[in-house]
Amino acid sequence: MNNIYEELIMSIGESKLSGFDPNKNRFKKMLDEKELARRKENYKSIIYILDIIFNPKSAFANLLKQGCFFVLCDKDGYVIKLIYDQKLKDYFSRLHFVEGVSLRVEDCGTNAINIAMKTKRQIEICGTEHYCHLFKNWYCTATPIVDYHEKEIIAYLDMSVMNIDCLKQDSVILWKIADYIEKCLWLMHEKDDLLSSKLDYIDRLILSKMACKYERKIVLKEIGISERTLRRHIEKLYELFNVNNDLGIVMKAINNRIIDTYGNLL
Repeated sequence: MNNIYEELIMSIGESKLSGFDPNKNRFKKMLDEKELARRKENYKSIIYILDIIFNPKSAFANLLKQGCFFVLCDKDGYVIKLIYDQKLKDYFSRLHFVEGVSLRVEDCGTNAINIAMKTKRQIEICGTEHYCHLFKNWYCTATPIVDYHEKEIIAYLDMSVMNIDCLKQDSVILWKIADYIEKCLWLMHEKDDLLSSKLDYIDRLILSKMACKYERKIVLKEIGISERTLRRHIEKLYELFNVNNDLGIVMKAINNRIIDTYGNLL
């Protein structure tokens, strides 16, 4: 089913069946602070890339001055990052449109994000095509973000503007931003893979035990190696991770997805 109007009709029907009130004037369904922080941590790489794309000196920053805003949602449809000009701050505050709100169809009706989630492709819809009055003045384009290393959609990015019928070349602009993010993610994976390939099993065990806040003398007993061998491996890790203390190598190992925060090997 490639016709967007057929998808819209189905989505509007789903919105009605969910019992969502189209006259609501505020976003309500949202994550609590702890869960939002956890999800933002999972998406820190994409958030970092978006911060680079929209730095004040970049060409894309001009889009914000023109009234465009961008919404990064996780694969479940929750807003993880909002990027907008401060002139929209009061408006978003009145709508309670903040990081953590849900854009799933059952929580706010038909919108570009949840249709992109369903179709797995880039979608454009205007204000009148939204189910809820919250979006009545929004022209939105949303697209999936694919992690080609893991071969899966990991996020959705929306580019929106208000009070116009369409934004010239918005589809191309959003596609370019999404493509850049995907290429950066691929390069990050390649860098992680290269670093990971330089670690042997003992290196990984040391990192795992140290992440559990074990002191060096306990690590020696846990792994069954000599103090000299431990020192040699740690010096190697210092050099690979470009740090000069034990906490630094643990944090770099977590950031590079070699271990998790509990010390489990990944």
